[in-house]
Amino acid sequence: MRWQRLTQRAAFLVACGLIAAAALAGCTTRAGTGAGPRFVTPPLIHYTTILWPVPLVLTGVEPGRRLRLSASMRSEFGRWHSAATYTVPPSGTVDLATARPQQAAFTEADSAGLFWSLRGPAVDPSELMPLWMRSTVSVVLEARDGGRVVASRAFSLDGPGANADPMTVGSLDIERAAAAAGEEHPPQLSIGGVIPVGAYFQARSAERPQGPVVIVFDDPAVGVSSDYIAPLLTQFGAAVFVLPVRRAFTGVQTANVIEATTVAAVLDWLDRRPEVDSTRIFTYGTSQSAQLALWAATRFNDRIEGVFAAGGATAPLCMRGAAVPPVSENGERTLCQRSASRIDQSRVFPLAAIDGPAVFACAGRDEVLPNACAWMDAALRARGARVGDQVIRAPRSVHAMTVPPGLPIALPEGAAAQATEKARVAFWDAVGSVLLRASQR
Repeated sequence: MRWQRLTQRAAFLVACGLIAAAALAGCTTRAGTGAGPRFVTPPLIHYTTILWPVPLVLTGVEPGRRLRLSASMRSEFGRWHSAATYTVPPSGTVDLATARPQQAAFTEADSAGLFWSLRGPAVDPSELMPLWMRSTVSVVLEARDGGRVVASRAFSLDGPGANADPMTVGSLDIERAAAAAGEEHPPQLSIGGVIPVGAYFQARSAERPQGPVVIVFDDPAVGVSSDYIAPLLTQFGAAVFVLPVRRAFTGVQTANVIEATTVAAVLDWLDRRPEVDSTRIFTYGTSQSAQLALWAATRFNDRIEGVFAAGGATAPLCMRGAAVPPVSENGERTLCQRSASRIDQSRVFPLAAIDGPAVFACAGRDEVLPNACAWMDAALRARGARVGDQVIRAPRSVHAMTVPPGLPIALPEGAAAQATEKARVAFWDAVGSVLLRASQR
């Protein structure tokens, strides 16, 4: 449930002095008009199903009362619900950004807590993404004093992927583009037949004729696949090229090999796109794909500016069951490490070669890669301290810390839920701030 000004978003964020990805719609909260208890938010907000904490106030209520606030959403799969209790202070106003709830799924103040803590029926992953990313859902907030509803407001939340229209890019498309550009040695990706290479999403922002692009090595896990993250990345003014990656059942290793020639051909193809600034190319990978993002950023460091990597190994891990690396260099296999449980510093990618910003993140309670933070520390030792880098270490978060914030997806029970949600906000704040700065250069 992401929210923003309808126009001039980037300039507005700079004027407010806010972290870019927080995307606040107003520097202050307008109290609103009308008598009686009511939910108040800033004006002119476009709500979507990806949401940073937004100013949300319940005002006009009797001081000292103990109110039960709830959120509910009905879908074709059933009802989603969350609730929290608040005691009204002497001001008669409950500011959900600062008030600590009682009897809730979250213990710290969070104005978006009633949204991301929604719990509902078990939904198949194939249906979960269309529900939250491609449709419009209505979430109703209510405040009850005993059995009486004293305030109610419906929030219409648009899936940010509803208008995302990715273009499938095949091997023949890349070869023809190279031939049309007069390339002396065009890539030969269609040997053995035409194959799909990836999907291309254009940036949503039209403020500048050219902008950055992110090459996403996909993570097919629920909530973090390109169906979820690509629409968000385009909101930050970046185009996105998704390279498919199959993962092993462990979630740590890949189940397919990425060819260096394919990545080079994609970079060439992007160079010829008029809306892409080839000096502002980033790579992105989470879990088993983090190693691929780091590999590409170091292998093509003269063409890639920066990298976003979270929750994965920072050295090449062999494919499960064999000493086969996840990448191939001109048909030759590179060295790889068989086990993720042991960290060999000598195998960590030479991350000092990346000139631009890097965002690293790890979860302290990562159930997929328990030593994720140790892998990140190895990367930081190889990288060295750099101005512009951002490191998110979330000691109480679980693995799914890169799901876009606000989505009630892949969250654990108990205190780890809010810790994981806070990690999601921090991670996407960092990614968004890097891309928005790049899109404004």
